[in-house]
Amino acid sequence: MKKLATLFLVIVMTMATMVACSPKETTTVTEGETPTQETPVASENTEKFVLKVGTVTSETDPLFEGLKVFKANVEERTNGGVTVELYSGAQLGADEDVLEQAIVGAGVGIITDPGRMSNYVKDFGILGGPYLADDYEGALELMGTSVYKDLAGEFESHGLKILSFNFFQGSRHLYTKSPVSNPEDLKGLRIRSSGSDIVTKSLEAMGANTTVLAWSEAYQALQQRVVEGVEVHNSAAYGSSIFEVTDYVSLTSHFQLLTGMVISNGWFEKLPAEYQAILMEEAQTGGQHASEIVLEKDAEFLQQSIDGGVELVEVDTEAFKLAAESAYDALGYRELKDAIDKELGR
Repeated sequence: MKKLATLFLVIVMTMATMVACSPKETTTVTEGETPTQETPVASENTEKFVLKVGTVTSETDPLFEGLKVFKANVEERTNGGVTVELYSGAQLGADEDVLEQAIVGAGVGIITDPGRMSNYVKDFGILGGPYLADDYEGALELMGTSVYKDLAGEFESHGLKILSFNFFQGSRHLYTKSPVSNPEDLKGLRIRSSGSDIVTKSLEAMGANTTVLAWSEAYQALQQRVVEGVEVHNSAAYGSSIFEVTDYVSLTSHFQLLTGMVISNGWFEKLPAEYQAILMEEAQTGGQHASEIVLEKDAEFLQQSIDGGVELVEVDTEAFKLAAESAYDALGYRELKDAIDKELGR
């Protein structure tokens, strides 16, 4: 009897072991099939990432609208693997401060212009050059040139990564306290510069004196006559109420302002490859969205400034183009300028 009991116990234990060691039933999802509640799919990427992106513009600016599209799409496509935090009005810091944080690997980014980026790769500043393009489409053509692609790649060795450079903020014009219709009218006028060489040298080539100020100080500087004008795109002029402290607007279109989303290359390289691709794609999508708003509303922003009190001045654009050409020589960009012109067949 004892032998039977012992044999029965061994059989039970063996069966229990076989059940425990048998493979669990799994449900697979074939490629192209949409997962359902019955067929859960665990993400291979369990690590979470946070990217903080700043801009000096307000939340009403089209650029910020593009950033909101970027945020929504990235978070959706990564299933929350990447969280994007947005900061308007320089809350994250000035462009230079954010870029320095990015260089040391912080998960931060900024929407900035070629002039500021030229502090790290000098030749990149040419992309913000005067009359390098006549409109938005012409500016986008620059992004397809080998000159742009080669220069953009150089930033990675400086710790920076350009996600996209298609955030169009509009054509830059002159908002001044006295009428400006040709380069001669700029002589003696103090015009605000962002401080980048390309802006300063271009304004000086066009005939102006320059004073370097942060954009956040421009309104008060105009109010106190520290400067007598600014060069700015219509959306920012209206958004910052520049029409309240200037009297004239001259549609010089001297710059086609393409800006870009620049983040830390060190942080970017820690992302899974699929996340990297998503960020690159959605930065492009966000830039396109922002640009479309600018193009749709540019005339509206200009009219609102005119309604606010500024007077539209007729401009001799060809005279400004001729005067501004010398900036490329002063900046040492002549060879690059000729290479771009040749590549674009002009």
